Amino acid sequence: MATFSKQFFSSSTGIFYGLPIGIMGSASFPSAPEFGTKIHTIPSGSTEIDEVWLYATNVSNTNRNMAIQFGYTGSTYEIIQEIPARSGLTLLIPGLVAGKTGSASDERTIAAYLDGSSYSNDVTVMGYVNRISGST
Repeated sequence: MATFSKQFFSSSTGIFYGLPIGIMGSASFPSAPEFGTKIHTIPSGSTEIDEVWLYATNVSNTNRNMAIQFGYTGSTYEIIQEIPARSGLTLLIPGLVAGKTGSASDERTIAAYLDGSSYSNDVTVMGYVNRISGST
């Protein structure tokens, strides 16, 4: 029987416990050859999967484009989403399920970056993971 538990993103634990995560920019948007800001690492076990819910907010006066990276770098594994200026929460990932993706940490990383070459706290992400454990 499977069990469900709500989890913080792995990068928002410790002293942060669910606070918004500031997203860095990349001059090579889209298709950055490296990971953006790390948001979460999916478990490597064969009996756990994560249902990911990710939201962004943009407090600047300019629309920003964000790339969300699933597992690898480059456009093949990226989802591009525009984050409207002066916006509240914009849904980016609506409960997509990921797990059993390999043992290397880069195969299990969810990260994001913005268009542009600077780090900006104008755009942040927040959300949660429903961890599903048991026979999957």
